[in-house]
Amino acid sequence: MRWGLGVLLVALLLQAARLALHKAFSIDEFQYAHAAWLMAHGQVPYRDFFEVHFPLVYQLLAPLFVLLGDDPRNVLVLRAAMLVPLAGACASVFLLNRREGRTAALLAPVLLLLSPTFLHFATEVRPDALTAALFLGALAALAMQPGSRSSSFLAGLLLAASGWGSQKALFFGGLVGAVLLVDLFLRRGRTPALIAAPGAFFLGLATTLTGVATYLTVTGSWRAWWQWCFVWASEHQRHYPGFSWREYLMPALGKEPAFFLLAVVGVGFTVRRMLQHDPNLPLRERLRTPDLLLIVAVPATFGAYALQRAPFPYSLLPFLGVLAIFAARGVLAVLSRLHTPVGRSVGFIGLLGLFAVQAAHVDALLNGGGNARQREVLARIATLTGPEDVVYDNSGGFVSRPHVHFYFYTDAYLRGSLVDLLSHDMPRALVDQGCVLRVDDLRTSGLPPALRRFLDTHYQPFDGDLFLWGQRYRVSTETGKLEDAFLAVRGDRYFVHPASALDAGALFIDGVRITTPEFDLTRGPHAVRYEGRAEGFQLLWLPRDAKRWTPRPGAPATYSRLL
Repeated sequence: MRWGLGVLLVALLLQAARLALHKAFSIDEFQYAHAAWLMAHGQVPYRDFFEVHFPLVYQLLAPLFVLLGDDPRNVLVLRAAMLVPLAGACASVFLLNRREGRTAALLAPVLLLLSPTFLHFATEVRPDALTAALFLGALAALAMQPGSRSSSFLAGLLLAASGWGSQKALFFGGLVGAVLLVDLFLRRGRTPALIAAPGAFFLGLATTLTGVATYLTVTGSWRAWWQWCFVWASEHQRHYPGFSWREYLMPALGKEPAFFLLAVVGVGFTVRRMLQHDPNLPLRERLRTPDLLLIVAVPATFGAYALQRAPFPYSLLPFLGVLAIFAARGVLAVLSRLHTPVGRSVGFIGLLGLFAVQAAHVDALLNGGGNARQREVLARIATLTGPEDVVYDNSGGFVSRPHVHFYFYTDAYLRGSLVDLLSHDMPRALVDQGCVLRVDDLRTSGLPPALRRFLDTHYQPFDGDLFLWGQRYRVSTETGKLEDAFLAVRGDRYFVHPASALDAGALFIDGVRITTPEFDLTRGPHAVRYEGRAEGFQLLWLPRDAKRWTPRPGAPATYSRLL
């Protein structure tokens, strides 16, 4: 069975890699990737651009942009990089079950990788994926037997790092930390304790916290960090249009009921074993084992999910990681009750059936064409614009291009509270920054009407997802004349579409007749006059590839995905 589990684990890791490279990107991943690109170019979150998440994942991914350059398609490399924390999470749950035997140890990462909810989000560019891996790593280091100074140092380092990965870890990591502190206080220097070497543990904590403090000090972002990540985030939690924690948990239960049921069995088995261990010892002594931290981690990680105003499913990652450990124990607890050959055969067949069903759920995550279309759009952004060209998207979907405004992305709460800024300041910023391209996303429809009107007027559809700077004109059918204006967002090359409009009449810009389809314009407003037989025409920005293009109104938008 162990060999079979080992082979299955390798196969599942390869499937996870395939998933990471081919699954469609969710809308938030582009936002996080853009933040990493900004940090690669020396910008500081909170101070230089809007951000409310702790920045560890950006700090770790930013060097990839430094090494690979500004091609938007490099977001795929970031996806590949997220396989490292995924592998770390698998190694951690393996180590946390090692004392249960090699079979239980191998079962834990297998069940984790067979969880479609976990694998869906753990292979994405997300702070939650990194945070879950760091937290599980801290628990694994604390559970090492025998403990040592190095394992205690690593536990402190990883526990603090998980907190720097996400504010959510301050809740579940804080509860685990509180249990450790209470145990140390009750022990008052006596051994054994839950921390093998308290001095080394606190040194690990201090090492990470010193690094955090140094970063915030050097970048001069202490105040901005506190304001956005705590003061504003608290206000955001109170006013965000939220939903019940059941919204996403119940579908997860529906997809993998056996996983959750086995985890419940595993928790019960572990608690029962702790209570029955050496009845001559006081209860608090029987509970003082590394498994106590795992038991505490179950409600702690679930609470970090359920207590949010908007508990999205990626917040389940730490919870599912802990449950995988108990689910593996639950499998062995169930199999140990099957004493007859027939019973064992039925048990093994049931286990294989569970593997097959969950593998089918995981494989279904690749349905819908994967990220092929999104990679096409990213390639077009790389072709149409240069690294210096400013692009607008309410979710950072351009990945590695400069954005327009401090608020480079907005959520539902911001779009409701910043109506005036988005209606008036954003159009002005689009012009001031010389923004030549915008990406349409799921949140565009939620922008204020004034901003949407500006976008519709000044950006024309290259396809259903990309819009380039330009304006439409209708010539009077009665007089055959047009008097209007064109705003050149930057001094650059522009063109007339269709070119036949020049053959059918005379186009004048600032009183000068345009005789060729392509022409140069200085930045700013220009008077437009047309006399002729054309029903209408468009003045459009000429992209970096110097190829004229035909607007495609009504083309479907396919780039932006929610989850």
